[in-house]
Amino acid sequence: MKTLQDKYNLIIEGAGDKVNFKREAINAFPHFVNGQNSYDDVVAILKQKNIIQEAITDQKEQAEIIYNGDRVNSYELEKGIAYELKEPSEVWKMAGAGKFTVTEEDYLKAKKKSIENLQKDPMYYTRLITGEKMVKPEKRADTMKALNKKGDNTVDKLNKMEVIKENKSLNDIINSVD
Repeated sequence: MKTLQDKYNLIIEGAGDKVNFKREAINAFPHFVNGQNSYDDVVAILKQKNIIQEAITDQKEQAEIIYNGDRVNSYELEKGIAYELKEPSEVWKMAGAGKFTVTEEDYLKAKKKSIENLQKDPMYYTRLITGEKMVKPEKRADTMKALNKKGDNTVDKLNKMEVIKENKSLNDIINSVD
């Protein structure tokens, strides 16, 4: 069964039914709305009571942003959001989190972008603001590779084993110490 919020989101997308939404809102919250209210009145009342909210982004996308945001450093995340929303020189002067007003949509875009950057490099915005050289990950040679049809790549040429030649003079020195 869908919640009122889900049904309201469908109406915004153009796939929902306003009459059914109004009927279910009256049944669920008779102390807030009644049959005399229009659809617009019902929506306004339910928004005012924080029962439904205007859907800025998809709920799945919001849940993903929250999930990924919990896995990065919160201090760096605040710095990243501030950097994405303001000019770099203004971010450097700011103390702590952004103390400016923006729309929720712009905030979510900035948060999503800063999370992506912080997942690649946990110190991304500190390095960016201080001018430190960005560290790019090196390509690893010890990853697995699929065999080709000829079978000529069965030997790992990059990480191959080499015979170590014994240094006689060093062994002689070590043995003479005993």
